[in-house]
Amino acid sequence: MSGLLERIAVGVDEGRLRPLDRALADWCLRHGGTPAVALAMVLANRALEDGHTCLQIPEPGPALPGERPFMAADAFIEALTGSPLVGGPEAACPLILDQDRLYIERYWRYETRLAARLNTLAATPPAPVDVTGLLPGGADFDYSRVADGEPHWQAVAAFTAERHQLCVISGGPGTGKTYTVVRLMWRLIRAALQRGDAPPVIRLAAPTGKAAARMMESIRDGLTAMNLDAESQAACPQQASTLHRLLGFRQGSVRPRHDADNPLPADVVIVDEASMVDLPMMAKLAEALPDHCRLVLLGDRYQLASVESGSILAELCDAGGVNVYSPAQRQAGGELLATLPADTPSEPLPLRDHVVTLQTSHRFARDSGIGRLASLVNAGDVDGTIRLLQATHPDLAYSSDSSERALDALCDEQAQHYLQLQQVTDPAQALTLIEQRRLLTATRVGPSGSDQLNQRISARLAHHSGAFEPGQRDYHGRPVIITRNDYRAGLFNGDTGIMLRDAEGNLRVWFRAEQGLRRLLPSAIPHHETVYAMTVHKSQGSEFDHVTLLLPEGGSTSPTRELLYTGITRARQSLCLTAGEDAVREAVGRQTLRGSGLALRLQISSR
Repeated sequence: MSGLLERIAVGVDEGRLRPLDRALADWCLRHGGTPAVALAMVLANRALEDGHTCLQIPEPGPALPGERPFMAADAFIEALTGSPLVGGPEAACPLILDQDRLYIERYWRYETRLAARLNTLAATPPAPVDVTGLLPGGADFDYSRVADGEPHWQAVAAFTAERHQLCVISGGPGTGKTYTVVRLMWRLIRAALQRGDAPPVIRLAAPTGKAAARMMESIRDGLTAMNLDAESQAACPQQASTLHRLLGFRQGSVRPRHDADNPLPADVVIVDEASMVDLPMMAKLAEALPDHCRLVLLGDRYQLASVESGSILAELCDAGGVNVYSPAQRQAGGELLATLPADTPSEPLPLRDHVVTLQTSHRFARDSGIGRLASLVNAGDVDGTIRLLQATHPDLAYSSDSSERALDALCDEQAQHYLQLQQVTDPAQALTLIEQRRLLTATRVGPSGSDQLNQRISARLAHHSGAFEPGQRDYHGRPVIITRNDYRAGLFNGDTGIMLRDAEGNLRVWFRAEQGLRRLLPSAIPHHETVYAMTVHKSQGSEFDHVTLLLPEGGSTSPTRELLYTGITRARQSLCLTAGEDAVREAVGRQTLRGSGLALRLQISSR
């Protein structure tokens, strides 16, 4: 491995590697590391930035991007052993080698601590559950839309969350996650009041301010529909917060106020959009739970994983299978689970009694193009996806033309919609308007990336409206997206807002937050960008009436099945997919695989 730094320098010059890679390798070599250790540091850091929690040492061996392997995998592992910079589990070294997985040390600790806490929660003896209200004829769940012989999956989810201290509820758009949570909270509150106990303290949270606001709005609507008595209504949570606010993060600190030594004051914590939660945040949340607290995670197991490291929700769902329960769980559920087949999993599923996958979407009709497309993509059915796109559906349009002329027409169409913002002064109306329609992209860069599309749409708006100059940064009607967490401002990566002039002509920026609408000075908001178009990653936790989804043609940034599915399911009413057939085929056939050891650490036997 002689000349590693020289080879990295060539890679930097060619754009395959970054100056950071060269700096990391140089640091290792100056601190007693061999070239193999320097390579390990570079690759482990790159894996982390690509969303993996560790480097799964590949066969035939590790290699820099665009190069052949330096050595065989077993020789590489042997070369790392004994280095002062590489240790085994529990060692205090910059790199941790755990079998064939190589970790940056702090991420090994996040993963092992999270697994240990989840194992403890899952090992708590199940609580008895009165299933009477969950059954047909009971008062707690509506069976009018459940087919004969089918389980009521929302009732099953509530039963699971009551029975176990750890519960994961996965479901796509319209499958009733909020409906389930509202009734779960009511059942927990009612049971406590009937026992003469104080109602449980329930905390609601989501990864972003927008997701938290949407969560609370949906739950308020659900509670209103239930028409609860005053005592039960008062016991329900009155707001949802971001995970950052829930845990008490402070500006400039990675340590929250609430941790194992200062647990959250909560009996139940319910987290929405859990697929967006990365490994460090989930580890800190799990450790901050008091010993008696229930943890309920809501999300869609098939969505994109978090932008940062880890794919926690998907891994937990994989560890539970799809609605396959132990004999003990089936016996406790009685009639509620009686229609399920007595399947025996072909491999150990340590969380099978803790994961429920909701099956039926009530948002999309059976003949909905959006719903059927999402299902086909999810199943990896490439030919079925193409056939559906080539058919005619009232809520689904498809164009294989992604030429420069087609992009121009698309930008003109988007600009016409956003021209309305020049006439709007009410912030609630403006925020609703920008959430009605959205152009989603697979990437930020390139001709079909969000950066260039935002510039093109802005230029067209400046030309058509005459209200601001091309290239002008701040103007009335400018939609913005936060791109960096700011705990002091209470704004987080992915939050969107609108810039409007007030009655005195001063520009202010409005956001939907957990407590309602917020108004800030443009100078007070953290790093942000214009957002007529946004990446699918940034759109997680959001939904829009009308979505145009644009995929690039192949290359190193080829989209995946999860990205395509996530983009499709952001649409509530209509979807237009613009992509070449080859790009669609490649996306449907390409899954996201992230390196992690979390699943191997989940070892609780099913009860």
